[in-house]
Amino acid sequence: MNQLKFALGPYEIFAGIIGGSPLVFAVFLIFNPAGSLQELFLIFKANLTTLLILLGAFFSYILAGSIQSLSWKYFAFVCDRLGRSYFYFGDMIMQKHAQLPVDKPLGAIADMEFEDRLVLLLRDRIGIPKQQRWLDDRLASYLKAIGSQAPASAELHLANHIMYRNLSLGFMLLAVAFLINLLRTQSSLLNQLIFIALLLFMAYTAFFRALSFKKWHNRELLMGFYFSTCQ
Repeated sequence: MNQLKFALGPYEIFAGIIGGSPLVFAVFLIFNPAGSLQELFLIFKANLTTLLILLGAFFSYILAGSIQSLSWKYFAFVCDRLGRSYFYFGDMIMQKHAQLPVDKPLGAIADMEFEDRLVLLLRDRIGIPKQQRWLDDRLASYLKAIGSQAPASAELHLANHIMYRNLSLGFMLLAVAFLINLLRTQSSLLNQLIFIALLLFMAYTAFFRALSFKKWHNRELLMGFYFSTCQ
């Protein structure tokens, strides 16, 4: 499961609040069923106060941190169902690791292709784990130990990844909440059905943004490792 390893200051708080906001709306909708979007808007308008906004932001941040394990499982499940890899090079590292001889020397590394050099350097410095998803943690620990700046920028990509994967799960759950609300109020308004479809589309879009940021996080660590090791 990917979680932030160190604080990014105000940006982490900001990303957490945004990531958890759909869940706050979903909880609000469950306890305040409305027959239409206009009615829901009037409920918001009648109860909206500065204190409520601050409490909503606080609970949004708490929920975003609490669902990281669930949102990671959701993200990994969707990646698996859509056949998408969240690694920058896909399965290349594990495939090259299986193809290259175990005793392959580093002496002639300058004459090798980039992919072969990268895999041999990974073998020599940190070892290649049995599961590729464990590699990022090893890379981050190694880069911090040698004083590289790559983990700092990688953490920013990771924060964005977590925010978007929380948003994707949140929009999905909010769509479910609207569907439950539709059944409870026995309303069949077309605009609510369109809004549910829009929420599902937003969940789909947020998932691909999360996928992009996860790949960039992996790329930042791999490239930081490669150039730090070559130097």
